Amino acid sequence: MEDSHAISPPQQSSDYPGRQADCMAALRPAVSDMAATSQDSIVAAMGGEMTDELRDLAHKAEDAGWTFEEASAAIEALAREYEGAKATIFD
Repeated sequence: MEDSHAISPPQQSSDYPGRQADCMAALRPAVSDMAATSQDSIVAAMGGEMTDELRDLAHKAEDAGWTFEEASAAIEALAREYEGAKATIFD
């Protein structure tokens, strides 16, 4: 995965409405790049598995202020979103 996308931090250090959506927005560019370069990681994420590449991304999100758990959930949701959008293109 390319390191070109900075991961935005949460708006607040504590929980707030919309925090998970913000986490997804912060990780969307990196997951999009991953989807283009590492389909195996995307498939793993959809199944709730964490490859080394996915763990690295979740840890980068932790460094930005997100929890590992919310980053992992966002990565899984974004992988499913990506695959759903891809399927729609071919329908």
